Amino acid sequence: METETQEGSAFSRFMAGEYGRMLRLAAGVTIVNVGLTVISPPLGLAVAAFGLVPIAAGVFNLCPIAPAWGGHFLGSAYCPAKARGASRKS
Repeated sequence: METETQEGSAFSRFMAGEYGRMLRLAAGVTIVNVGLTVISPPLGLAVAAFGLVPIAAGVFNLCPIAPAWGGHFLGSAYCPAKARGASRKS
């Protein structure tokens, strides 16, 4: 079980990668757009505010739901080579 947490599931690794991050950003922008243009206030504003969560998750490479299945909250945990390279440059 410990190895699974370090390596993560295929879905976690995908979501931590470039395409997963773009998917979260696109989903967030879509939710914000729907909240502001399709749904009337005040519910639309609440939906738009919720859309900021996947945008922030994509920008900062976070996965708020990954710990529920034993994954890492930080997407960078799935990219150890990048994390080591970044720390060497500092």
